[in-house]
Amino acid sequence: MPSRLQSPYRSHKNSLYMSTFALPSRTPAAVHPWAPRFAQAITGLLCLEAVLFQTPAVVAVAAALIVLALIGPRWSPVAYLFALLPVKPAELEPSRPVRFAQWMALVMLAAAIVLLYAGAPTAGWILTGMVAVVALFSAISGICVGCIAWKQIARRAGSAHDLKSAFGLSGTGPWLLVVTADNCPRCGPAKAAIHDAARGHEIVDVDLDEHPEAGALPIWSVPAGIVIAPSGEVGMVKTGRIGAVEAAELVSALAP
Repeated sequence: MPSRLQSPYRSHKNSLYMSTFALPSRTPAAVHPWAPRFAQAITGLLCLEAVLFQTPAVVAVAAALIVLALIGPRWSPVAYLFALLPVKPAELEPSRPVRFAQWMALVMLAAAIVLLYAGAPTAGWILTGMVAVVALFSAISGICVGCIAWKQIARRAGSAHDLKSAFGLSGTGPWLLVVTADNCPRCGPAKAAIHDAARGHEIVDVDLDEHPEAGALPIWSVPAGIVIAPSGEVGMVKTGRIGAVEAAELVSALAP
């Protein structure tokens, strides 16, 4: 029988960045994968404009927008702008790495503002330029530098190494984790496909909304299937579109 790590209090109020103005007051555990890139583009363009035209006030505006985003989508003008776009996600992205990236940018911009108004403009503009470059690179490429940094820090801190303890894995293993989130169109079919292919193997359902620490796992989107070896190390990983073929591959990776 599959074990479950899910909250009994599931609510559609946790959806984020859909085409609606009913935005949540707090950032949910999983977000639209384009939303961070949209925000990064705005941050990058504002910082680029500030550097090119030497306008410190624009740096403060960029930092303020990040602060509002960290407080919650309901208070963020950027979230409202993104909500106007008719884009519905097929899969979602863990939000913890995204929030760490936002904190990185905010700290750098705060330091830049202090330097700009404290008589060290060169250092301030260098920091602002660095934020502009990283933000625009992330927005264009889809490679979130801050997200990668967060995952590396989380792993070094041990939150992703002792997976057996983190997710209550019992027995000798191996185990197959199925990571899903609310309002994720592909999560239901992917979960069903993996359970259908399981054939008595140990399956652990991980609800990202209930267990946001699962964002430290080596996944960039949900749904995700992750094979955990008896040692606790991560084996095969499948994310995104998971059908019968991908589910069968995950289950076959459980064989000793």
